[in-house]
Amino acid sequence: MPRNNLYLVGFMGTGKTTIGRELAKVMGRKFLDTDQVLEKRFGKSVNQIFADEGEKVFRDAERALALELAETENKVVGTGGGTIMDPISLEAFQKSGLLLRLYTRETNLINRLKRTSKRPLLKGETPEEVEEKIKQLLAEREQVYGKINLRLETTDLTPLIAARKVHDFLRSRPELFTEPLEDRVELK
Repeated sequence: MPRNNLYLVGFMGTGKTTIGRELAKVMGRKFLDTDQVLEKRFGKSVNQIFADEGEKVFRDAERALALELAETENKVVGTGGGTIMDPISLEAFQKSGLLLRLYTRETNLINRLKRTSKRPLLKGETPEEVEEKIKQLLAEREQVYGKINLRLETTDLTPLIAARKVHDFLRSRPELFTEPLEDRVELK
């Protein structure tokens, strides 16, 4: 199986879906968003899946989807913020493609996420509690996110500019789809 999928990973609100759509267009690939696929399969929103079924059911379905996607080729995949916290999902993605971590400055991220009710792990919290929860989740997830060597800060980028930066870089380094990236690379 070729190792040619591109997996966009990182915290919620960093642009994985919006940038992923643009990147897929630029690369001439199909885009899939794992949360949207799961919403379609369950017939309800991620918030509703969490509320009705619980986080464990969602995470189990997310893992099954990750294993399924690892068997595909030539995709740009926007993952849920917690997807790669599961070691089995992370390994499946690493074996079948390249992972790109998207991130944004913490203050910008907090401001973005305070304005939405679409994030089940932040649901029903006051703005202060949301901020504290974001900081807590970021700290917990950094252990895994920090291991992703290919990175792009999305704070001041439009989705199209971010997509072009990634595309141009990958065109200059096609070997990244066949060999693991050993050193950290920050896309500029």
